[in-house]
Amino acid sequence: SLGLFKKILFYTILIYFVNLNIVNSKERKKIVDNLNKINSIKFNFVQETNNNKEFGFCTLLFPNKIKCVYEDNNQKELIVNNERLAITQKRYNKTSYYSISKSPFKKILNKKELIKIINLGEIEIVDKKIYLTYVDKSDQEILITFDKNNFDLMGWTFNDQFNNYVNFSINILLKNILLEEKDFKIPVLN
Repeated sequence: SLGLFKKILFYTILIYFVNLNIVNSKERKKIVDNLNKINSIKFNFVQETNNNKEFGFCTLLFPNKIKCVYEDNNQKELIVNNERLAITQKRYNKTSYYSISKSPFKKILNKKELIKIINLGEIEIVDKKIYLTYVDKSDQEILITFDKNNFDLMGWTFNDQFNNYVNFSINILLKNILLEEKDFKIPVLN
């Protein structure tokens, strides 16, 4: 009868979503467990901003510190140290400074905030990648990607404070390397 069919369909859908939530919570736990073992990483990156592609390497020290050296003619360097971001073009001896207080960097570079995103975000598993989408209180969307096999961070996608679409893909080379605060010193104005 139609009533029996509806009950079977309802319970089938319910079981599917319960199983999906169990799988997703296991994936989240594995990502968080892996992240909790990491204090610093060194990685290669490909950054796509709108239609511009850039390459280089970075060192990241939790919490809130990253230094990226770009492989370009301008000798570009990006440093985030707590609340400040500096972008230097050594070729021109020019540095621009920004606050990251409203930037997705504030959430990605702070392990506690990143774990919050992992626990609250929508999860989707496609092939060998885990995608976590998180929308914060100000409607800013962040997509963070992890490797399904080893649960390592693979990159992030967001719109920056200038509304540029930024896709940052990473390939981790080393974990828990010795880094010092001075490695992330913001350049002083000339």
